[in-house]
Formats: sequence, C-alpha cells, structure tokens
Amino acid sequence: MGNLTKLDLSGWIKQLKKHAIPTQVEKPIMIHHRRLEEANLLTREVINGVPEIQVHMLDSCEYNGCTPSHNGIHSRTEVKTLKDLAEYKPVYLEDGETEDISKRPDNLIIDDGLWVPVELNYSFGIPCEYCGQVNKYLQRFKASGLTADAIGKHVDNFNFESEGDLKQKAMAFVNGEIKGGLIYGVPGNGKTHLLCAIARELIWNNKKVRYVSHQSILEQIRQSFDKGNNTVDPRFKWLDGIDVVLFDELGFFRRNDWSKQTTNELIHALHAASVQVLFASNLTPKQMKTQFLDMRSISRISSMCGKFKHEMMGEDQRANDEFWV
Repeated sequence: MGNLTKLDLSGWIKQLKKHAIPTQVEKPIMIHHRRLEEANLLTREVINGVPEIQVHMLDSCEYNGCTPSHNGIHSRTEVKTLKDLAEYKPVYLEDGETEDISKRPDNLIIDDGLWVPVELNYSFGIPCEYCGQVNKYLQRFKASGLTADAIGKHVDNFNFESEGDLKQKAMAFVNGEIKGGLIYGVPGNGKTHLLCAIARELIWNNKKVRYVSHQSILEQIRQSFDKGNNTVDPRFKWLDGIDVVLFDELGFFRRNDWSKQTTNELIHALHAASVQVLFASNLTPKQMKTQFLDMRSISRISSMCGKFKHEMMGEDQRANDEFWV
C-alpha cells in the first residue's frame, strides 16, 4: 500500500499520453478524378515497348470509420433509420379473455388492426468518399480499355472554342440525354482526346465504359482464330454489362471482305445491345457510306447518331507543316 502512495500519477499519465498511438485521423483530401495523374494514381509507363496505363490504388484513409478492404473498395458503415409499424399484442386481464385497455400505448394506431409505430436501424457499408470511391473509379478505368492516350485528357483541358456547340452535345451525351453520336475530322484535331475525356466523366458517374479502336478490335478478333493463340474473340463479351462504348478511328482498318463484314457485324451488335455509343473517325459520313458500310449499318448509325453529328474544324495539332517544306 505504501508503494502506491508514492506513485506519481500525474507524471505517469503524462508519459502515457506522450507515447500513446494517436487515434484521431485527420480528414483526408478529396481527390478529383481529373487530378489522378497529379496524385500519381494514374501513370504512363512503357512495358515491353508499349506505352500502358498503370493504376495505383489508395490505401484506406481510416477516416470517419473507413475500414480497409482487400478489393480496394474501402468502406465505412452507415446506419439508416426507417419508420415502420409493428403489430400490437394485446395484454389481457386475469380472465384471459378481456383486454386490459390501460396497457395500450398512447401512440397506438387503430386501422384494420392494432399497430405500434417503431423505428428500425439498418447498417450497411458504402464506399468511403475519400479512398473507396476513388479506387472504385480506378478499377472501372482499368477495365474500360482506355489506352495510355487517356493520360492527362480531361474536359477541362480540351479546346472547345472553335467547335461551336460541341461542348453542349458532349455533356448532353455524358448526362445520357443523347443516345449516340459521331465526331469526325482530319487526324490530330483532338477526337481521341475528347473521347478519353468523355470516358472519364462517364466512369466517374458510375457508368461501365468500353473504349475500342477500330483496327485494334479487328486485330484481336483475327488473332483469336490462330491456333495456339490465347487471345479470346472479343465479340463474345465486349458488350457484356457495358453502358457506353467509345469507338475510336472508325474506318481506319485494312480493307478486305472479311474486315468489312466484321465491321458491319460490330455495328449491328452495338445497335442490338442498345448501348450508348460515340464514334470518332477521320472519314466523313459520305466516305464511310461509300467505302465500307452496308445498308443496315448506314440505317443503324443514322438512327443512333442522328442527334449528335459534329465535324471537328480544328487543325492537326500534331503536325508541323514547316517540317515538310
């Protein structure tokens, strides 16, 4: 007992506080999807000679009850209270037949029976808005098929000034107000930039997006025919669960009967799946119509893209005419 009286409690408490592990987690910074490159969550790396996108997931921020998850969708628990009615069980007097009215609660509801208002609490997990939601976006970004060209491509840094009402049409497409569209013009004037920017907006809005280039998907289909090749024909699953397709470089492919027929089959599949679709092409609609589209594809593209056809008027941003003088 004597030893306890000599214990310096105040000093002991100070030492505990000094060496304690802090449990108060500071509020993290919200990362906007247009700033993922700045946060090094999206990087461009060359692998086996091919530029590719590398996706880096966030660790759990542990803020406001955020709980780490092995799949990266870190979540926090939210409780929702719902008002409901519970059947009232009458209390009987000693005779077992007469109800004791005095036992009825004041808020009893008598309407086709006896009911007592109750509140029910439901617990469920939602993605943490600081890390889980961002990781969910990153996973969909990775699954979209977007190439390294999408790095740094946003609506904010696309030049809409010389393109008339293109921004209004593009955002109407993002908001689902327009079902399909076709943008076309000379190479290098920003069509792929716009498709990537639109894809990123759609993914952040919880849409499942598929980005494909014309020549690339035809090459994947052709490779699936080769014996010993592990490539699976993308036509089996390329539209499964997809909300929006961004189809780049329509008309840029090696022309032969097989590629023309397969191209038209892809367009028919897009129409049948009733997905949103935005085409981009270096060719004019008239050139596409005369060079490779069959009558059914002409009808389907007209139907899908009738409200959004835009010729991009910007010049080739990649070319330097003085170089070739």
